[in-house]
Amino acid sequence: MAEELMGTEIGLAFIIIGILLFLVEATMPGFLVAVPGTVLIALGILMSFDIVTGIWLLPIGLVVGLGSLYGTVKFYQTFATPDTPSEMSIESFVGMSGKVTKAITPDSLGKVRVDREEMRAISESDLSVGISVKVVSAEGITLTVEPKE
Repeated sequence: MAEELMGTEIGLAFIIIGILLFLVEATMPGFLVAVPGTVLIALGILMSFDIVTGIWLLPIGLVVGLGSLYGTVKFYQTFATPDTPSEMSIESFVGMSGKVTKAITPDSLGKVRVDREEMRAISESDLSVGISVKVVSAEGITLTVEPKE
């Protein structure tokens, strides 16, 4: 009797912890705490109603966990943007304006943000962070910029 009551109490604790993990996932998505939450809820229900006990809880927990992980990853993939390669060649940036994000000197590479892309850049003059620039040419993966007038 005491053993049966103990399993029910642990099962209820598992269910409560699982629900709390789901609430954490709902407020801060992406941490995948829904997976252990699902496992705890499933095991808690099985333990509370004395459906499965003992060593069988481990393989059931693993199967539920793997299924939950697969489902959660697929669910989050529906919200992710597709990883399509950029169809833009670097030459398409010529004539566009941007801002320096890493200082550029004639002796060293810097970085500029053009549109939504951050690119390597060179210049014949010193350019500090925040300066507006215009792309005058492009070669390989490097833009050549000059200060915007």
